[in-house]
Amino acid sequence: MKSEILSQEHNVVVVKTEHEAGEVDKAVSRMVRDLSNKANIKGFRKGHVPRKTLELFMGKNSIYKEVMEQLANEALETVVSEYELDLIADPKFKLGDFAEGKPFEVEFTFEARPEVELPDISSLVAEKTVYKVLDGDVEEGLRQVLESNAKVVPSDEDRPAQASDIVEVQYSSSAAAPDGAVRELEKDKKNTFYLSNLRRDLADAIIGHKPAEELSFDIKLEDDYPDPGMAGHTVHYELEILNLMKRIVPEANDETVSEISRGKYNTVDELKSELRAQMENDASAHGEASLQESALKALAENAKVDIPESMVDRQYGTMRNERDRQLRRDLNLSLGDYLTNNNLSVDEFDGRLRKNAEETVRNTLVLDALAERDGISFTSDEINAEIMGMAAEMRVNAQQLADSLGKNTKELSNVASRVRTKNTIKHLASLVTVIEHEQDYGAAHSHDHGHDHDHDHDRDRKEDAEDNEPHTHDEGDAEQ
Repeated sequence: MKSEILSQEHNVVVVKTEHEAGEVDKAVSRMVRDLSNKANIKGFRKGHVPRKTLELFMGKNSIYKEVMEQLANEALETVVSEYELDLIADPKFKLGDFAEGKPFEVEFTFEARPEVELPDISSLVAEKTVYKVLDGDVEEGLRQVLESNAKVVPSDEDRPAQASDIVEVQYSSSAAAPDGAVRELEKDKKNTFYLSNLRRDLADAIIGHKPAEELSFDIKLEDDYPDPGMAGHTVHYELEILNLMKRIVPEANDETVSEISRGKYNTVDELKSELRAQMENDASAHGEASLQESALKALAENAKVDIPESMVDRQYGTMRNERDRQLRRDLNLSLGDYLTNNNLSVDEFDGRLRKNAEETVRNTLVLDALAERDGISFTSDEINAEIMGMAAEMRVNAQQLADSLGKNTKELSNVASRVRTKNTIKHLASLVTVIEHEQDYGAAHSHDHGHDHDHDHDRDRKEDAEDNEPHTHDEGDAEQ
């Protein structure tokens, strides 16, 4: 077999291969022999089926098709190896005319990974944010721990409910469909919730009424309500206000700390010391992440590479499909419906997504080039650690996930690729020139840090009050 490059434009390479007539005839003979050995034709032993009989049962064109596919696959492997092509997509091919005693040509179109010209990495400058944990941050962390253990109890106030109140109610509800059909949703359900977290029309029906009052009202759901099964329905409530509630935040003392941590910490100082340690670990991780992000940005901006539109197209399609799946899973909405409902421009959304896709492709190409140049690899322990992390995020059994990945070569390869990428970014961050600047931890980390202090029981009581509200359908809570 011989081959020649017909054209090469950017990362697209077109190669023509040609099997000589003798090779074609030998391939046909081999195929006839193989088919004869496999054929189960009455009156003939396997391996002794004449060619004319095979052609009668299978058709000559079918035999030729098998030969063409075999020769094309052999040519593909040879070309990829000889030209050292690093493919980023499955090749396209065009088969030539086929006849015994004549040459057979195949034209392949390959998308190869584009060449990347890396800069002098030691000349790159990256910024690292060093987060300082202050005493005030620790005090704020302590406050959050105490707040998360606040108890919701009756206030015994005899006054009308206000928009900022927590109320305990007992209610029954039913839904009337647009065609008039009525079905029961809930019966004598007792619940506690924040009025500020409810739908506005539902909260307004309760505000202004006192404990012990019984209310009867209807809530009309929108025609584009997220749950199609409830869209356009009218929900009727029979509701009694049982109590106005209040949150009592425990005091910061040793007894409280021991109680809410179930003896894990005996004093306020012990808890604060643990909070500081957690914050400093978090600050260190965020600081390192800021350095890696800055280093990758510097590398991508200074590397020279022609980004193939085909790669951007595929990445964009993957990201758009993933966003669509996420919305269907979480909100039961397609991406198009979500954009329409929120008055968002499809063109603007797609423009931003495509820009993100291009950035992702560029980052992937330059990191792969760096990993290849510097021989960045990974260990089995790193793969196992990555799987453990994935299992924790997915809340599944780590061994079951590992077993599942072990049976899926493509997915396991993706895990290995992620580990290699992480190692490459760490390697990159160790080579660049680093400029540090300080920032207060609290200013950049005003979220709840999710500390583990074994106080889930009391925290659940607060979450119940915040998250639950009278149902407007069978499946879950009404829109807040």
